[in-house]
Order: sequence, then C-alpha cells, then structure tokens
Amino acid sequence: MGSASYAQDAGQPPAPVTVEQLFDLIQVQRAQIEAQQRRIDQLENAIRGIAGVGQPGYQPGSPNYSYADYQGQPGQVAQQGQNQGQGQGQQGQPQGQGAPQNQGAPDRPVGEEDPDAQRRRIDVSGVQDVGGVLTRKGNLVFEPSIEFESTDSTRFFFDGVEIIETVLVGDIEVSDAERQTITAAGTLRYGITNRAEVELKIPFVYRDDSVTQEVIGAGGPVTSDLDATNLGDIEFSGRYQINSGQDDWPIFVANARVKSDSGRGPFDVSRDDDGVETELSTGSGFWAIQPGLTVIYPSDPVVFFGSVSYTHSFGKDVDENIGGSEIGDVQPGDVVGFGFGMGFALNERASFSVGYAHDFVFETEQEIDGVTVESEDFDVGRLSLGFSYALTDDINLNLNTQVGVTDDAPDVVLTLRTPVTFDIGNVFE
Repeated sequence: MGSASYAQDAGQPPAPVTVEQLFDLIQVQRAQIEAQQRRIDQLENAIRGIAGVGQPGYQPGSPNYSYADYQGQPGQVAQQGQNQGQGQGQQGQPQGQGAPQNQGAPDRPVGEEDPDAQRRRIDVSGVQDVGGVLTRKGNLVFEPSIEFESTDSTRFFFDGVEIIETVLVGDIEVSDAERQTITAAGTLRYGITNRAEVELKIPFVYRDDSVTQEVIGAGGPVTSDLDATNLGDIEFSGRYQINSGQDDWPIFVANARVKSDSGRGPFDVSRDDDGVETELSTGSGFWAIQPGLTVIYPSDPVVFFGSVSYTHSFGKDVDENIGGSEIGDVQPGDVVGFGFGMGFALNERASFSVGYAHDFVFETEQEIDGVTVESEDFDVGRLSLGFSYALTDDINLNLNTQVGVTDDAPDVVLTLRTPVTFDIGNVFE
C-alpha cells in the first residue's frame, strides 16, 4: 500500500510556483550578476593600473588593456556560473521548471560572488570567444600626455697629478647641471583585431638646461643657460597577443617599436668655435628599432607583469668638424632592458601599480680624427608608482611617477595621460 502510494505521488506534477517565489529567485540571481560585474570592473582597472610601468619603448600599464573583453562578455561569465552552480540536470530547462529546486535560501549571502566563478574568469576556461588584452577590434584610442623630467647632477673633474690620496697638483673642475624637460605628446592607437594593435606617437619637446662650471682657484663660476622647443622623435609601434591565457597560463604579448630621427639631434645643433653647444637637441638623431616581449598574469585581485626588450640604433656617418676634430662614423650603444611589477584594483574605478625598470646601455663608438673611441657603458634604473582612475567607461586618467635609483637615471619623471576610446568599427563596415 505504501509503495503504491509512493508511486502515485512520484507521478504527480510538481507543485505550482508562485510569482513571489520567482521574484525572489530573480533578485538573488541579479545580485550575483551585479557582484560578478563589479569584480570584472576591478580586474579591468587593475590591468589599466599598470600604465606607465616598464620599458620606455613599450609600457604593460597601457590603459587600453580590456580585461572584460579578454575574459568574455560579463553576461556569458555570469551565465556559466549560474549553470554550473545549478548542475547539468537543470541546463536548458525553462525557468519555471527549475525554480522549485532553488526556491529555498541560497547557499551563500545575497550579493556574495561564487568563488569558483572568480577562478573561472581568471583562467578563462570554457569561454569560447576570448578577446584580447590590447585595444579592442575597431576601437581608436587618442591619448594626450604630458611628461616632466628633472635631473640635477654635480660632478668633480681633476686634471693634474695625484701624489698621495690627499695631495693633488693640478686643476679641480666642478660642474653643476640642472636639466628639465617637458614633453607633450599625442598618441593614436587602433585595434586591428582583438589581439593586434598599431600605434603612432608624436612628441613635442621643451628643454631647459642650466650648467655651471668652475675651476677651483682659477676664477669665478661660469653659467650657461640654454632652452629649446622642437619636434621630438616620432615613434611607430605594433603589438600582438600571442596566446589567450587559458589553462592558468600568463598572457604573452610581442611588441616592436620603431623610433625615427625626426627630432633635432645632437649633431644638428649649432656650436661655437670650441665645439660647445649653443642650442639643445630634442631628439637622438638616429633611427632605432626595439623588439620586446611583455608577460601579464592576472591573479585576482592583482595583475603581475614583466617585460624584456632590446634596442638597436642604426649608426651613420656624421662627417662634421666639431671643435677642430673631424667626426666620422657614430654608432650609439645598444640597450637591453627589463621591467616587472604589479597592478592592484582598489575598486571598480581606481587602481594603483608599482614596478621597477632597468636598462643596460652599452658603449657608443665614434670615429674622431680617424681613431675609433668608445664611451663607457652605464645603467639606468628607476622605480615606478602609478595611479589610474576611470572617469567614464571610455575615459581614463593615469598618473605615473618614476624615481631614478642609479647615477645616470633622471631624478624624477612625472607623466600624466588621459586615454579616450572611440568605437569606430561600425564606420568601416
């Protein structure tokens, strides 16, 4: 009798679902989706927060990194979390039939995100349409920026004979240089695909140098003040995202930068009879190419990044007489650089980043009166601290501070950038 009764009960249709129960379930799911969207926004700003950190040729903190596009659409991620949390038996069923099994209290507080869904967003497993961390396809980014660089150095030179460590016979020259540079630049960046972008940067440079030299015991100091305003070296860049970052792999981005000699170089300025500059240069005077590789690893709520690069400058025959000496072939030293750091999301709009970058600059070779002379190599190391704030979905405000930690590095570099994104993909369709 009991078995027959059980069979009859099992064959009966499920109890009807009330409107109130459906409304409560929709509210719970909506709160979970909103929580997931907030985390996506935080991770996106963490990647944007690495702006300005890394190599001078290619920086991983570009504000055009789009974590939301890289991870797939927020709706897709939220739907994956809901489907996997409800089990395979409920997938594809109408909402009314699945509702009775979920009408009880949720297994976590309303608005708290599913930890498993967080992890799935980071390694993007199961997401078929994976975008890129670079500029989205069809988007054009215009990035005005202004950079202030300041260097203050004091050097002592001795020309004479050293008898013992404390007795010097000869002249001691003191040189105190204060150099300030302001660079205003306009950058255009376009996403060819979700994994490839191109960039054009046009800088305008203002320099102000004040150099005081004094030979101790031979008279008073002599100060030279020079300033200049001119076009800097125009740069062309391209970047390609190699992999998707699935299966807990970091994201690898290959990049290449070509720097022109459009700025006024050191051999293009006027000099006096002694070969001393009477004008300041605003460019390097040489073409250069810089291949590099950037690695990005999202680990909620932090984004780790690192980069390596190699810069080769193309030498040329200067063929000028400077201070009575004939200058022939000049080959600037190549540069090997690396950088690393991390970005951290404070909330859905604000983030900050810390990092370190170091450049090894090799010897420069120049031909003087038929004799090849090599300069000394040197290191340029600098610590970085960056801040990023999303004013709107399409406008960011990025501030980066760099402090030199080696003798040949600038004392401080401040950079303010405001990238603005335009979706022009529909214009060409």
